[in-house]
Amino acid sequence: MTRLIQTCLALLVLAAPARAVEISLSCGVIGAQYNVCQDSVDRWERRTGHTVRIVPTPQQTNDQLTFFRERLARPESGEVIDVVKIDTIWVNFVEQYLLDLRPYSDGAETQHFSALVENASFEGELKAMPLWSGVGLFFYRKDLLEKHGATVPRTWDEMEAVARQIQAAERAEGNRIWGYIFDGAAGEGLTCNAMEWLATMGGAQILDGEGRVAVDDPAAMDTLRRVKGWIGDIAPPEVTTLNNESAREMFQNGGAVFMRNWPYVWALAQEDWSKVKGKVGVTTLPGGEAGSGAGTSGGWYLGVSQDSAHPEIAADLVMHMTSKNEQLQRALFSSVNPTRPELYSNPDIRNMSDFFGEIFAALQTAINRPNAELRGSYTFVSDRWSAAVNAYLAGEADDPLTLFAPLQEQLARLERRGW
Repeated sequence: MTRLIQTCLALLVLAAPARAVEISLSCGVIGAQYNVCQDSVDRWERRTGHTVRIVPTPQQTNDQLTFFRERLARPESGEVIDVVKIDTIWVNFVEQYLLDLRPYSDGAETQHFSALVENASFEGELKAMPLWSGVGLFFYRKDLLEKHGATVPRTWDEMEAVARQIQAAERAEGNRIWGYIFDGAAGEGLTCNAMEWLATMGGAQILDGEGRVAVDDPAAMDTLRRVKGWIGDIAPPEVTTLNNESAREMFQNGGAVFMRNWPYVWALAQEDWSKVKGKVGVTTLPGGEAGSGAGTSGGWYLGVSQDSAHPEIAADLVMHMTSKNEQLQRALFSSVNPTRPELYSNPDIRNMSDFFGEIFAALQTAINRPNAELRGSYTFVSDRWSAAVNAYLAGEADDPLTLFAPLQEQLARLERRGW
């Protein structure tokens, strides 16, 4: 018995890490993304014996980029963050501060969508690993559509009509509800919304068809005038202050018939505590007269800081969180889109619901933001463009050209300098 105990103790010592360390990770602050990351981290901690401390970061996407660039470029300005979660459009801004992951990946990158891997590859080095992908989606209250004899809108015209119809009918019954909400606060979320409106209702999406800056495009101004007409009519005045999470909360509390948001909302809407459990449908965004919608593509990566004191352990955390099993868990329990093609044919995922079928449909017409064309100036341009869109929608100008004509001049000067 003594020898057996000694043998078991020896095996435990061999199985445990030589020295347990703490790894810092940025992976959301509140809400669904934080919970998804924490679940994955918990499994890694149990397997390795190491611990992870999730570092608070700004909630707005653009503020997060500023935060990471400052921390990665000047680690002396604060604590080093070992592992950072990076938006798909950020990789080229921070890649010089990130470790090459190929020595730690054992070829795992070949199992992800090749385009995602290429987006994070620089001169043969892999600076980040795909974590999850995303695309803008259209969520709707299927119970309310059925109650009022309406069908899922396929065009913006239909969306406006159905939103007004159900909003009026529900309010007549004493229910305070709005027709349509979206993340209208200034920031990257609004950039995505505006790109989608312009792609389907008409107008240059920052750049025209020849790749020239055209933020004052007449057709784009007409589209923004139309969207502004929604506010106070089918969209609440405070929509210009909503981000994706506050919009989700409003929708999930029964405050809207329709909502534009990201795929993660689907799983949360099905939770037992959700006021709309079993009442939500999802499909591609409405389109123009032809009915072809277009959601903005998105997604996130994980990278390791070059200044990490524990690069091998940090890289192991990245490989764990982006692994096949972890992506399967996120797809099944959090409706997070995998970045591994094989998982889309997984029978458990296919049999779960029609959700991933809608994801595939949305991906077929997805549009990209012009981060490749604008290179290092993308965030500057996006920040100012979304701020102008937000200011116009919030009523700071009667004519959009009041805001977009001077912005056109500013960005044209930047364009002449080669971005």
